[in-house]
Parts: sequence; structure tokens; C-alpha cells
Amino acid sequence: MRRLILFFILTGSFSLYADAPRFLSGELAIRIVPGADYSHHLNFGPIAVDLTPQMAVWICTPDGKYVDTLYVTGKSAKGKWGAPGTRRPDALPVWSHARGIESAKGYFMPEGKTALPDAVSGATPKSETVRNCKLPQNLPAGKYLVRAEVNCSFDYNARYAKNLQKTNSNYNGVNGQPSLVYEAVIELPSATNATILRLAGAGSPTGADGSVSTNLAGIDTATNILKTLEVRFIPGKK
Repeated sequence: MRRLILFFILTGSFSLYADAPRFLSGELAIRIVPGADYSHHLNFGPIAVDLTPQMAVWICTPDGKYVDTLYVTGKSAKGKWGAPGTRRPDALPVWSHARGIESAKGYFMPEGKTALPDAVSGATPKSETVRNCKLPQNLPAGKYLVRAEVNCSFDYNARYAKNLQKTNSNYNGVNGQPSLVYEAVIELPSATNATILRLAGAGSPTGADGSVSTNLAGIDTATNILKTLEVRFIPGKK
């Protein structure tokens, strides 16, 4: 009888261990390769500025529910846009609404107390770069959707023109062309080879919401901000 009880205790323990989630240890390496229109030249009166894009990369469940942020460029992460009081809800609206943290002023882009820590933020890369990002703690193995959003302010064109009336359907503030969203499904921990993120749609030109539109009509140079964006899993040390 004692042997039988011991058998059930042991087999039950093994079953619980087998059913326990396998948590991931490691990083996602994000390779960013600038495209032909990664930056553009703009004159603010007598001051000439080369504008580079804002970018966010985050991880979601396969059905698109936000899990955690992996990397955000500095201005977007901190809400520091140069001129005091400047806010850019249109910069990375898909990511900021997915993150879902609203500031006291009613904006979803980080600022003040809602700013992101240095661990996930950094300057906009000037050239091709690889950034290794730690995965969230207690993240189970499985399939995930990796999304990235990129946007360059004052990126006007014929459709998303400067100084449009707010009643115009293409009104964009100082955004010009809207942000673009790239994505790919990866399976962790097996995604040790590079996976390219593909263009999935565009964000709101004004940052009014976090929707992704698959209608890319009228968007031109913005699709050349990035040449390649890819991710690769780097297992942690055992």
C-alpha cells in the first residue's frame, strides 16, 4: 500500500513538472538597417537640421495583445521634444496606445511620470546597428508577434502635405506621412535565425488612436525609412 501511495505521489509530481510553463532566458537582437529615406533635411529658419526617425519595438501575443516594450528611441521614451510643452501623440501612436499608459494630460505617448527607463530606450541609430534587448521576465516559450513602428516628423509629401486644414482627411499636424508598422511572428526559443519584419500598415496621422490601417495609398518615401528590420533570439547562459 505504501509503495502504491509513493508511486502516485511521484507520478503526480512529474506530471506537474511536465505541465509547468517553460520560461525563456535570453535576448532578442534587433538589427536595424537604414533605408534611402532614413533621414531628411529641414530648415527651421536659419537652422538646418537632419531629422532621423523615432522607433519602437515591442512584443505581443499572437493575436496582437501587448506584452512588453523591447526598445524605444529616446525622445519618444521620455517625451522630450526640444521645445517646452511640445507633445507628439502622432509620433508612435500604435505602440503608445498598445502600451496603454495615459499621462495626466490625456496623451498616450510617454512624458514625465509615464516615461520609460533607460534600459529600454536609446538614441536613434545613425547607421546600421544591432540592439540586444532583454526579454520580459517569466515569459513562457511559444509563439509571439514582434511589432515595430517607425516615424519621421515633418515627412511631408503630396498627399500628407504641410498646413492642411484640420477638416482634411489627410491632416497630419507636423507629422507628414503617418507612422508605419512592421511585424513578424516568431517562435521562442527556436527563432535563433534572423526573421525579417514585414510592412503591415500605417498608424493614425494625428495619433488619435492606435489602429493600424492597411491602406497605404499616398505613402511613398516613408516606406524607405528602413531597408531591413529583423529579430533573432539569443539564448541565455545556462
